[in-house]
Amino acid sequence: MAIIPFHIVDAFAERPFTGNPAAIIPNAATLTETEMLQITDELSMEAGFVLPPESTNADVRLRFFTKRREAILSGHVVIAAFASMADRGFYKPHADGLEVRLETGAGILPVTLTAGEDGRTWITLRLPDPRFGEPVPAGEVAAALDLPAEYLRIGDHGPHRVSCGFDQIIVPVNDRNAIRGVFRDMERIGELTDRRGVGGITLFCPDTYSSEADFHCRFFHPRVGADEDLASGTSLGAVAAYLVEHGLVPHMDKLNVVTEQGHSLGRPTRAEIQVTCDDGRITAIDLVATGAVVMRGSFHFNRRAVLAAY
Repeated sequence: MAIIPFHIVDAFAERPFTGNPAAIIPNAATLTETEMLQITDELSMEAGFVLPPESTNADVRLRFFTKRREAILSGHVVIAAFASMADRGFYKPHADGLEVRLETGAGILPVTLTAGEDGRTWITLRLPDPRFGEPVPAGEVAAALDLPAEYLRIGDHGPHRVSCGFDQIIVPVNDRNAIRGVFRDMERIGELTDRRGVGGITLFCPDTYSSEADFHCRFFHPRVGADEDLASGTSLGAVAAYLVEHGLVPHMDKLNVVTEQGHSLGRPTRAEIQVTCDDGRITAIDLVATGAVVMRGSFHFNRRAVLAAY
């Protein structure tokens, strides 16, 4: 009989029952890939599996699964995983920041765990360097979203392919009602992402619900994970990279971008992206957030019986 502990953690959350939940399996070394997929499917949310590193340059390894497949990186799962590990004392963050090297499918990424004065652990994930692909015609994106093409532009800046560990189309929206609308046709969005060879599409608009946020965002990835996500670190990093690259934010050596997301799903989230530049060139994008552990439990199953069913 296998007994596999797990945590449910709300990422991008300072208190339980907010933010974006993820399942974390803290001792996954004995699990097969099939079992990882089964556990992810059973929990009906993205999951992170904590493993010993394969590289001598890393301290810990994470594998990421959605209900559909394995992913090379998930920002909110990283936040949840380190909130879980700090909660159970695997890492002991301090005020000056504890440095950890995380092995992922997207490479070895620096993570800093900082003990806040409020007792929370703040996690800073250095995202992969941004990559900019081709501009995407606004009309093509508008057809998938069932929106007028003129809404998908801020100034002279339209949709553009960007990656911070996850290829996607970043789409500026200049109308608050357009970004706050209902998008029901996920098949057309999936056809767009298939055609362009990306994992998802992220919309952003400067008209926000909260005065504390700089941009309102929505993220769709129907072929990879959930149709719409509550908050995605890789998508928000790509939004920040787009903003700097297109000159939509002030040129600064250090820039903080605060985003809001999840309102359409009834679960608002808030995240902070820190962008470091040198002479106008992006040198680092950091995702900063915390998380709240809301559940601890364990799976109990007969491994031989489970494997025999597949």
